[in-house]
Amino acid sequence: MTEKKTIPEDWFESAFGDLYNIVYAHRSVASAAPEARFAAEAAGLSRKDTALDLCCGTGRHLATLMDTGASLTGYDYSPVLLAKAQQNTRRQVHLVRGDMRYLPFTRTFSVIFSFFTSFGYFMDDGENKKALLQMSDALAGGGRFFFDYLNPEYLKQNLVTESTRDSLGFRIREQRWIDEKTQRVNKTIRVEKNNVLVGKSSESVRMYTFDELRFLLEQAGLRITQTWGNYDGTPYSTKTPRMLVLGIKGAA
Repeated sequence: MTEKKTIPEDWFESAFGDLYNIVYAHRSVASAAPEARFAAEAAGLSRKDTALDLCCGTGRHLATLMDTGASLTGYDYSPVLLAKAQQNTRRQVHLVRGDMRYLPFTRTFSVIFSFFTSFGYFMDDGENKKALLQMSDALAGGGRFFFDYLNPEYLKQNLVTESTRDSLGFRIREQRWIDEKTQRVNKTIRVEKNNVLVGKSSESVRMYTFDELRFLLEQAGLRITQTWGNYDGTPYSTKTPRMLVLGIKGAA
């Protein structure tokens, strides 16, 4: 396996290219369908809504959200993943490329979704806070948001530090570790073909506790109304795999 190393601050600039579709080939439209249905029901998504999938990636959740009849927009930084999203949504969803810290929307959406831990990417906490402020600005007053995030306490107890697997004829070697000082979970990825390295990438996510995340959301004018610990509806606790959060924009 690779040795642990410092993750570059701009890791996300190159992490979501062609290699991503190999590493995460198992993250398909079919595997995302139950998650999308759960989130849509939780948020009460309907035909009358305008909704944003923030950091939509390949559009695997959008493909199922389309069934609600809502007016949908997908937003992502990666042109490679957006090209795949066009295929998965049959070009029936408005797709926009950009940085989550600079959303070109103001009070546009009645619902915003954030799936698959698409938050905490930036090394500077202020930049992560900025991303939430932008999300809030894009949400209309009284609008709803659904936020799917990692559970730090569960992750600390269950982190798989090394793994090797095959995907689409490639060998994927992953190494993971937690930086206690920065409270970030890091990963290095090596992709090999016939024992020859064809590419490598890195990932790093800030591990906000529930209380920290709630505080950041409240600072952005977003209030949590319900939580779950997984997509099977399990109540959230420090022992559940995920931190699923539903909320609204505006004071109680």
